[in-house]
Amino acid sequence: MDIIKPEMLTGEITRWDILPLSFLKKSAYTGSKGSLRYRIEKATVEIPAEPAADASAGTSADPQGQAAAGEGGPAEPPVQEITVLRVSTWNGPNAFDLTPPEEIRQKDFDFSEDVLYGELLSYLNEQHKTTSST
Repeated sequence: MDIIKPEMLTGEITRWDILPLSFLKKSAYTGSKGSLRYRIEKATVEIPAEPAADASAGTSADPQGQAAAGEGGPAEPPVQEITVLRVSTWNGPNAFDLTPPEEIRQKDFDFSEDVLYGELLSYLNEQHKTTSST
């Protein structure tokens, strides 16, 4: 017998509507509330890397502060890959794969359970209110 919690009866998306982070590490999760459709997945994004603390603006071998880059061209700026929770939202009735990309809104969040059940859940509920009011 399932236990129905009071927060499950509200018109909002709750933590009980979203699978845990351990599932999202391996697979994307899709859900819906009213006409709002959403997909939560693990994604990797590249961001500019922080400069090393001991790196100086210029050295005696390189007074301009530019690293040697193969054929003398400018060096590629260092990048760092981070893992994020990517949430995609769109208006129904179509599934994610059948919805034109220009109709899908995406936002990235830190990859943590606190964010999943905090910021990301709040964002989904804002999107649900916006979708149901139009």
